Amino acid sequence: MNHSTLKPSATLAQSAQIIGLHADYAATYETLTYPNFWPVLHSMAENPSVVAVGAEVEGVPVGLAIACLDRSDDSVNREDDQPLQGQVLSLFVTPEHRNRGLGRLLLTHLETQLCDRGCQQLEIRYLSSPQSPALEQILVQQQWFAPQVTALVCYASTDRVRQAPPPHLVDYLGRWLDRLPAHYQFFLWTELTPAERTDLEQRMQGDGLMQRFNPFLDADRLEPLNSLGLRCDNRIIGWVITHRIAADTIRYTQMYVDPASQPLSRSTLLLAKAIQLQVEQLPHTKGTFRVDIDNAPMVRFVHRRLKPYLDEVRTAYCAIKILQ
Repeated sequence: MNHSTLKPSATLAQSAQIIGLHADYAATYETLTYPNFWPVLHSMAENPSVVAVGAEVEGVPVGLAIACLDRSDDSVNREDDQPLQGQVLSLFVTPEHRNRGLGRLLLTHLETQLCDRGCQQLEIRYLSSPQSPALEQILVQQQWFAPQVTALVCYASTDRVRQAPPPHLVDYLGRWLDRLPAHYQFFLWTELTPAERTDLEQRMQGDGLMQRFNPFLDADRLEPLNSLGLRCDNRIIGWVITHRIAADTIRYTQMYVDPASQPLSRSTLLLAKAIQLQVEQLPHTKGTFRVDIDNAPMVRFVHRRLKPYLDEVRTAYCAIKILQ
């Protein structure tokens, strides 16, 4: 096996070992992280930015931690005094081996390896879950700064939308569409013309808010069913962009309406129309979306208007640690 054994901890069960992973051994640990991180594990041979540490008991993998360095220090965009940062991508211990200090030990060795590579600041992002208190206890023990709320992540299903009590979303949509001035027009995003795209790209160059809600990101997974735009007097002023992230799941990725052209209801109409199209044409499917916590109007909208249609609302957190 092409891996290195790190110094074991006296506080861990005697049979446990902490392993510094290499790419040719990574497949053994795949089941201990999400499939979207498998390519990260396998890229370690050619990507020195990736660090992975495993835990084994009697030769069986029982824990895994993965991190990635931000190598923007090689770029002209990096300031000389900007610290080299890393991000913990995944931290997992099998249920039967939890509460034995393995998670803390994995994170300790991960931090050591990152320090050896020059990392000065480490970040971890996670969603609220039954496992969050255990993770947060580890962060306290490891002297991380207190986690900060960054976003709400919402989950829903077309079945839940259909079963929600009145006034129903469709009723709301119909009522407000009747009030929409004639010079406003909804359209499928796939019908965006080349000239309109060029115009949007030029406008985005000088508009930070539009850049934040860039409609052209992740274009290869664009969902044509319910990615929508909004024109006003033949000018694009808004959009809701969705992506198919699984066979039965659509992510509502970006929603924007020019602040000069709307009350909040214009954004609401875009979202409601997109949801209606999914409910009507893709029954028994799911949807998810994220709202940054600093987007106060949308956070209020989630709590006041969307909760009846949601299966779950989870909180996204970010914690950092300065590495010595």
